[in-house]
Amino acid sequence: MESRKVQSVGGGTLTVSLPREWADTTGIAAGDSVDLHAHLDGVLVLQPGASEADDTSHVTVPAVDADRLAAVVRAAYAAGYRTIAFDADGGLSTDQRRALDRAVRGLPGLSVVDDDSGVRLRYVLDPAEVSVSQSVRQLAFVARSVSRDAAEALADGRAVEFGDRTSQAARLTAMVERHFSRALSRLDEVDALGLTRPRLAELRTTAHELNGVASDADRLAAVAGDVDPAGAFVGEVASLAGAAREAVDAGTRSVLGDAGVDAAHDALTAVEALRDDIDDLDRRLFEASNADYRLVHAVNAVRSVADHAERIATVSVQRGLRDDAYATPDEPPETPQ
Repeated sequence: MESRKVQSVGGGTLTVSLPREWADTTGIAAGDSVDLHAHLDGVLVLQPGASEADDTSHVTVPAVDADRLAAVVRAAYAAGYRTIAFDADGGLSTDQRRALDRAVRGLPGLSVVDDDSGVRLRYVLDPAEVSVSQSVRQLAFVARSVSRDAAEALADGRAVEFGDRTSQAARLTAMVERHFSRALSRLDEVDALGLTRPRLAELRTTAHELNGVASDADRLAAVAGDVDPAGAFVGEVASLAGAAREAVDAGTRSVLGDAGVDAAHDALTAVEALRDDIDDLDRRLFEASNADYRLVHAVNAVRSVADHAERIATVSVQRGLRDDAYATPDEPPETPQ
């Protein structure tokens, strides 16, 4: 660290010189613009503005076949690039274009641009108009609905599919991940979103766990149509699935601020009891001669949901520690006798 003297240049304007080594490293020269970010804790951060080149990911198409193209696009999207340019002299092949279109459908905010410079993907959503908290709230609704429907399908012995809803959960998670990744390198993204980095990290973790809940519900639903609802242990598995869902809901409400930190602690207590019940059921399934082996897969899915609930609740407990939610209130002053 070094100290520099603040000087006045007239008209009430205050200036401080920039370290030459820093300016050379970042490519800043006289006449360039920089971004200033004033934080609530009194810290002022200076950062070079993002250039179009910095915000563009170039994909050399001949080196990427159709099967890998979607993965490359998802990676560039998650990394926070605003533009994904495809460098191809002969253009995209039919298979590559189909793979590209499939990838775009799963990534919110991407738009395909075809012009003289080739095919590009542009992220068109303004971060100032994006609510990460609302995206996680919507994701929580999707996860809860598919978990509920999967447990009910198991109890009723009917097949159910969640293709559209699990895809929606994946899209919402991808968008949260994108803004989190971009905020790691661009403070203007943090400013536009109106969230601190720690808060973004909390929401990002919660989003990934909720997406996992939706995936586990899909695993549970895959068993639902194959087992006899009147069979041994089926109703018990469905009941445990409901308890796991409630633990997820309590932890999520706490993270989102719809409930206090006590709800997160209640969720952790519920998960601890739930694991004991799952272990007991696992043992009885192994020992029973009339148990459907497919229920083992259902129990594993329920156990995984409980794990997600624990991690979500832990996010809220950690936040409570950081925000002094556990601090003992100051005692009021004694009243003179």
